[in-house]
Formats: sequence, C-alpha cells, structure tokens
Amino acid sequence: MKSRKLLALLSASAMSLSLFGCGGSGSSTGGSTGGTASADETFKVGTTQELSGIFNPMYSSSAYDQWIVNMVYQNMLEFNADDELYPNAAAGYEISEDGTELTFHMKEGQKFSDGTTLDGDDVKYTFTLYADPEYVGGYQDGSFNFIEGFDDYMFGDAEEVSGITVSDDKMDVTFKLATPDIDALATIAQVYLMSDEQFEYTKGNLDDYKNLDPMNVVGSGAYKINHYDKASGASVVLNENYTGDGDYKIKQIIVKTIAEGTEVASLESGEIDLLPEEIDNGIIGPASLLENVKTSYYFRPAEGYVGFNCQTGPTDDVAVRQALAYATNREEFAEAYFQWPDGKAAEDIKDVSVGYVPKVFWSPVAETLGAVTTGEMEVEGLVTYDYDLEKAKQILDDAGWKPGADGIREKDGKKLEIKFLVSEGNSVLEMLIPIITKSWTELGVNLVTNTVDFNTLLTTVDPTNEETRNEWNAFFMVITYTGLSSTTMNQVEGFTGTIDKPVAGGSNYGGLFDEELNNLLNAGKQTADDAVSVENYSKAMVRSSELCGYLPIYGNNLFNLMNKRVQNLNMGPVCGWSKALAGAYLGEAE
Repeated sequence: MKSRKLLALLSASAMSLSLFGCGGSGSSTGGSTGGTASADETFKVGTTQELSGIFNPMYSSSAYDQWIVNMVYQNMLEFNADDELYPNAAAGYEISEDGTELTFHMKEGQKFSDGTTLDGDDVKYTFTLYADPEYVGGYQDGSFNFIEGFDDYMFGDAEEVSGITVSDDKMDVTFKLATPDIDALATIAQVYLMSDEQFEYTKGNLDDYKNLDPMNVVGSGAYKINHYDKASGASVVLNENYTGDGDYKIKQIIVKTIAEGTEVASLESGEIDLLPEEIDNGIIGPASLLENVKTSYYFRPAEGYVGFNCQTGPTDDVAVRQALAYATNREEFAEAYFQWPDGKAAEDIKDVSVGYVPKVFWSPVAETLGAVTTGEMEVEGLVTYDYDLEKAKQILDDAGWKPGADGIREKDGKKLEIKFLVSEGNSVLEMLIPIITKSWTELGVNLVTNTVDFNTLLTTVDPTNEETRNEWNAFFMVITYTGLSSTTMNQVEGFTGTIDKPVAGGSNYGGLFDEELNNLLNAGKQTADDAVSVENYSKAMVRSSELCGYLPIYGNNLFNLMNKRVQNLNMGPVCGWSKALAGAYLGEAE
C-alpha cells in the first residue's frame, strides 16, 4: 500500500466531502462571460458525468462541481501535492498558548473576481452564513459549533457570531473556541470564503445563495467562471482581479462532458488533455499505451461504498444490513474489476496495485486510524464483513426473516425487498450488481434496481429530502475524504440535535442516527488531546462497523491520464488537478 504523509492538526474535516458517480448529458442551461483563449492556451478536462452547476461551496456536493469551486474560490490555508499546508488567502496564523484562540493574518491587497476587497470582514461573513438558522447543506453537522457564539446565532436571537472578531484594519481575524476541538485549525482554515458585498444579507434568508446562478459566482481564486452549459460542461478563465500567490499560466480551462466509451479516443484525438481520477482499468490500460499520453497516479483518499437507508424499510433493521454485508462478495468484485487487461497497459503501471477491499468504512487517509481501513493496523472488536453467505442467512433467521414459498424472506407479513438506486453509466455497478444479485437472491432477497442519473441519485438520498426517503433502501456512491483526520467521519456518520429530532451530518445519506456512535464521534472531535481523540475514534469505528450503515466496497489508486503537452501539474491525495494548477502550463517541457 502506498504510504501516506499525515499531518497532526492539519486535516480538512470541515471541507465538504465530495461524492462521485457516472452519468450522461442533459439539457442546456447557462451562459458565458465571453472570455477567449486559443486552443494552445486551453486546457481541456474530460468527464462522462455532467456538472449540475452548483458552484457555490455552501451547497456543492458533487465532486465534478467541486472542481469548479476549487478553481474559483480561496480558503485561508490549503494543501499541496505533498500533503503540506501552505498559506492561501491568509499569510499565516497564531494559536494562543491555551489553545482557545486562533488568529489568521490575511494577505493585503486581495480582491474578489468582481473587484471588491477580500479582508477579515469576508471571513466573518462566511462563517455567519454557515451559522444561519436557514442553512441546510454540507456543513450542517455541527462542524463549527466549537466556535463561541456559533450556536447562539444559529439557534437563538444573537445578531452576530460573537466568537469571531476582526481587527480595526480588517487584516486579522480571531476565532475564540467555546469548546476544545482536535481539528479546529484546519476546520476553519479550509473553508472557502464568500464576499460580504455581493448580496444584501439578513439573518434567516439565504435565498440568494440557494438560488445562485452559475454565472453569478464571485470568488477570489485564480479563475472565474466563463461559461456553463448542463449538457456540455463549464469553462473558467484567468481572474484578472486575482492578486494571490502562484504562477497561473493556463489561460482557460474547459471541463467538458464526453460520451461514455469515448474516453480513450478523446485522449488520442486531443479532444481532451486530461482524463482525471480514473479507476477503470479498461480505460487506464489502453490509454497508457497511447503515444501522446502520459500517466500519473496516487493513493486515493476515498472509498466506493453501498449506503443503506437506516430510517425506513427493511434496512432500518441492523440485522438486514449486516446480512447484506456478509452476502456481498467484495473480494470477487475487486479481483475482477481491478485486473489489467491482458497486454493493454504500459509497462510502468502493470505492477501497480490498483485496488483493495477496505476493512471498515472510514477515511483511509485519516491520521493513525486510516491504516485500519487499509488493513495495515488492527482495532479489537472491529466487524469486517468478510464474505460468508451462511452467516448472512443465520443472521436473518435469528432476526425473524424467514424464507417464504417463493424463496423470498418475510417478516411480519412484509417481503425482504431491497430497492437499490443505481447511477447510470457506472462501470463499477456494471460488475458489482450481478455479483450481489446472485448472492442476495440466494440469501432470500428480492433485489429491485432503479437506474437514475447521478444528480438525481444525490437529490434522492439527500438526508434532508423526506419526500424520497421511502423510495430506496440502498445506493452506491464514492466518497472522497478531503482531509487527513478522523473528524471527517462526524459528517458522514454523525448528527446534531437530539436522538428524537436529529439533523444528519452533511454526508450522512443513510440517516444513521445512533446515540452511542454520535457520542463517541463527538468525544473524538471535542478534545485537544491526541490520545483521547484516537481512543474515542477507535471505539466509534468499532460501533460504526457493528451498525453497518455503510459498507465499503473498494479503495484504490487514482490514475490521471494526460496529454504530454500538460506540464508541471503536480497532484496528490488531497491536491487533485483543480488545486494543482499553479505553475502548470501547456507545451514542451521547460
């Protein structure tokens, strides 16, 4: 397993967790700002998934939309390809001796793409938006409630978040912590900054942000949006008002939707310069043999997983979830899916271990505990769900799910029917669904698949969407962990509020509401002691495995397939292509 550099206290738990899937094109919407660049100055990135056009970091959840967000917005600190944190919009920071105050020193002379000034007021404004009582998005999981006054603004009558203060010259922003938080620095520093001058904001009204048109996005990053069309993709051009660091040489970047099955041909013809973050060996192998293509790869901070509906239907029974997990032959899938096609891969990548079966649903790049996910470390009591069909049958028998005359199990007069949401054009599911259909049928399950486009899948399983909660029991998705800490799991498996009225973490799509698990996750996060954090997160990992709200299917390396004219694009696990553009250029190697 490729080694991972891990940084204490510098992970990005508060960053939105990005979800991947595969899909086709759709109807056209959007417009253009009219920016121009020649073909030699245009970097073309291909994807078979359409962009939804949600380029607002408050609400963006698709990894494909996040590519645009990454180019258009800035945070205060950012990771590079070596997993090292560097100053972005902030020049530096200080932590008080007792650890209760964090002060960020903003760089001078920075502007948003509309020409307005970026300063400490915008930082406070950004966090005020996330504290708004009407906010429902990826950060609604208590990510920031350790900031003094955050909950008072969200749930009370406070007129501001009292724990965030801005200096008179607006260049220093201080965050006072109400409670300890193991990841406070990176949680705050990784948030993308919004302009306090774009809209007239009043507490309790986020309509301007909920309905933000793609062409009205205002960020302070090196690029600005030039064009968006749902069917064909989006483009960005250099932001003439950008005054930050980094030498950005590529004038225009197009993220374009290409037809599934045309990936290799699109690279060969030059229609696209980059097919990023690819996992399909049937594409990687042949593309690596093209004369005009070079490859790079790195360990992927992600897991492909099956999520179960923990709130309603048969999968609200933990025994059903456990049985389905034991009846899923993940090793068979991984061995088949990650095989290199015979004779169809370049020599320099044939020996690369492409994929593996995770031991647990947990970030594989989390400091210390990520090694449990990859099998390099053990935690006592962990349930790993190695394939065992007989054990699966016994679990259902013991839980009262008995085979009926037609072979389908029943309990209390209800059939064991699993409605599985399948995203269209997904090569993983083309191999996985037949495998689970065979074993789940033998288990006594009536498996019903419903194929939808990826954006529809996201909307359907959204934890805030009560209208569609009864329409599904399981789904497949890929989650990308954008930081190096276990605190990311609070978003994925935790909740805020009470057990009687819980609010799911931003990526807790299955609605896994377990008080014991939630308490352990919070205990792991709400401390300044590393040992205490690891101890509680280890217990949370075990409890999570028992509940089996999410079943990890695979982890893997990511391959980037690039035209040889792409130079100096240095990528890594938490620094994908859309964050690695500083210094990159098109042409012959210098």
